[in-house]
Amino acid sequence: MDKLIELLKTHIQNRDPEKTLTLIKEHPEVINLEDENGSSGFMLLAYSGFKEAFTKAVLLKTSFSFHEAIVSGKKEIVAQYLDESSADWANTHSKDGFAPLSLAAFFDQTDIALLLLDKGADPNLAATNPTKVNALHSAVAKENHKLCKILLEKGVNVNTVQMQNVTALHSAVHRGNLEITKLLIENGADPSLKMDNGDTPLSIANREGHGLVAAYLKEHQN
Repeated sequence: MDKLIELLKTHIQNRDPEKTLTLIKEHPEVINLEDENGSSGFMLLAYSGFKEAFTKAVLLKTSFSFHEAIVSGKKEIVAQYLDESSADWANTHSKDGFAPLSLAAFFDQTDIALLLLDKGADPNLAATNPTKVNALHSAVAKENHKLCKILLEKGVNVNTVQMQNVTALHSAVHRGNLEITKLLIENGADPSLKMDNGDTPLSIANREGHGLVAAYLKEHQN
C-alpha cells in the first residue's frame, strides 16, 4: 500500500494529472492511504491543483475527516464535526499542520470559513509546519477580498508573518492586487516591514511592474 501513496506523490511531483487520474481510478484505495507525514492521498490530491483528479477523488470518497471535508466544501459534514462537544475542531490543526480556517481560505470555501469563525475559530491561528501561514495569508493568496475583510474585522493581526517573514501585504503586492493592498494598509499593515531577502512591499511593486500599487504605497509610506 505504501508503494501506491509514493506513486501518487511521484505523479503529483512530476505534474502529471493524467497519470494521477488513472492511478486513482485503478486504485481508489490510494485516496485513503497516508504518507509518512500523515497526509492522506486525498489531501495530497487537494493540494496538487489537479482539478479533474480531485473531483474524481471527492466522488470516490465514502467518508471524510474534518479537514478533508473542509477542502471538499462539504459544509454539512464540517458542521457535524463542529457540533461535537468533545473537541475544539474549529482550532484543531490538520495532520500536516494547517489550521482549519486557513484551509478553508486557501480552498476558497468562504461559507465554511464563516461557519468556523462562528464556532470560535481563531483567525490568528498559524500553521504548525514551516509555512507558518494563517487564514489571512491564505485569503490573500486566493485574492479573496471578502474573506480578507471579514478576517480583519475578526481581529486577525495584519502584520503577522509566514515563512521568510512574508506578510499579507507582501503577498498582495506581489499579486498586483490594489484593492487588497488598500484594505490591508487601511487596517494597519506596515509597508516598511522587510522579508528575509530585504524586500519591502514597495520594492516588490517596483520590480514586478505593479505601477498603481507602487504609487499607492508611496503615498502611504510611514
